[in-house]
Amino acid sequence: MPAAILADLHAHTTASDGELEPEALVDAASAAGLNVLAVTDHDTVAGVARAQARGTACGLEIVPGCELTAYYQNVELHILAFFVDIAPDAPLAAMLETLRVKRKSRAFEMAARLTKAGFPLSDEDVIEAAGGADSIGKPHVAAALVKRGHARSVRDGLLRFLVGNAPGNVPKQQLSPEEVFAAVHEAGGVAVLAHPGIVPHDELIAPLFRLGMDGVEAYHLSHSDVNRRFYAGLARRYEKAVSGGSDFHGPGVKPGVTLGASGVDEAILADLRKRAAARAERLSRATPASIRI
Repeated sequence: MPAAILADLHAHTTASDGELEPEALVDAASAAGLNVLAVTDHDTVAGVARAQARGTACGLEIVPGCELTAYYQNVELHILAFFVDIAPDAPLAAMLETLRVKRKSRAFEMAARLTKAGFPLSDEDVIEAAGGADSIGKPHVAAALVKRGHARSVRDGLLRFLVGNAPGNVPKQQLSPEEVFAAVHEAGGVAVLAHPGIVPHDELIAPLFRLGMDGVEAYHLSHSDVNRRFYAGLARRYEKAVSGGSDFHGPGVKPGVTLGASGVDEAILADLRKRAAARAERLSRATPASIRI
């Protein structure tokens, strides 16, 4: 773990499956003593602007980001995107809109399958549980299961009904790593493999680097010291970036996970900034301002 954690580069808001509104997340990060926070909601940047506005007011920098899912050799991979352009007409926006629509359809299919399996759940139940979320996901379906009395907690709902061979599990749209990396890079961002130590597929990391992946999240809260040293060393070997964060969602989804419990120091953050700046510079040279759309 870095000696002095300056930035938590992995946190979620109510725009996806986090429990705190963007403003409340920023307040919590500030109270935790952080200087920088990356908002990395699943398949959406809808909470970033609100977080940035609150961050400006309280002196905390917000890194615009999101967490995307790719599939490689039948393995599900989570990819963190940092320093992306969040404008509605930015290159990443079209992909995120497609994913938003598909996520909603997927959640409704989960409800239909659960109903067929004897656990009645309606589309309206899911929408109510999601509240104002831009990106509907499994935790919202799990919350609906709790409200209907089918599960004891969100975690119970996830584990019993929505993973593996459980009756409500519906696969995500399968994007390739190349599609995800290209979308992140076209938005001026840096693409980093999230929490590689949770379900290790270390043999895939070097091929993913060759496909365009920019780094690995070595300092995830779930990683052991051995994991952290291994992934940080692997990134150095391939001259790639390192990132780190708590993966904060809130106590209902991820009990015991606190903001700032894992993150990066100033040197690691500076390297990520440098890589993003170089990407933006390359994009600027490739697309002259006079014809940029």
